[in-house]
Amino acid sequence: MSAPIASCSEITRRFEVPQRHGVASSVLALDAVSVDIAAGRLVALNGPSGSGKSTLLAMLGALDRPTSGRVTVEGRDLGSLDRAERRRVRRSTAVMVLPQPADNLLLALSGRRNLLSVATLRGLGADTESALHNVVTLLGLGRFVDNPCGAMSGGEQQRLAVACALVGAPPLVLADEPTGALDATSAATVIDALRTAVANGATVVVATHDPRVVAAADDVIRLDHGRRVS
Repeated sequence: MSAPIASCSEITRRFEVPQRHGVASSVLALDAVSVDIAAGRLVALNGPSGSGKSTLLAMLGALDRPTSGRVTVEGRDLGSLDRAERRRVRRSTAVMVLPQPADNLLLALSGRRNLLSVATLRGLGADTESALHNVVTLLGLGRFVDNPCGAMSGGEQQRLAVACALVGAPPLVLADEPTGALDATSAATVIDALRTAVANGATVVVATHDPRVVAAADDVIRLDHGRRVS
């Protein structure tokens, strides 16, 4: 059996939250969670709000560090990487789609310019036009891809954000509620795009409340109150 593309071993994440009069309280977001993410799968992280889904996704995407425990991606211990190395992981290896669509985009630029910027960061070179054509077609962006991102609807921004994540076929795509701002038709388009990415060799991990995403997943990891329950 091949090694997982990503693993979390007994990770705990505790946040200190300031309160009045200088007294801080502690919030336990993840409590000794262990997860292995098999390569080439669509994995759904499911559970109620506050269960730790987004925190776990941030750990896998090198956006945050656990209070204790170990996170590896493609065999690399993320905790051992410096800031520049973690940035490189986020750009090309473990690519994140944030839950607020606009947070993923340069709003003053067109959708196409956003896609080109991502392609440049990932060093696609001569493959850029082919890669952009593929994601524009896959996410049905042709009607609005040349519009400024700031003039797009939330749903259009969301589909564009997913397209940016898929440019250049990064090995690990992490998406936080990627269908949350979408109608049923657009949500189906995004789910189909994620399944196509998996069919082409990617691993996709989605934090979601959406039963349609859960139904489409190969594996489902359920969290509740910061602990893994299945």
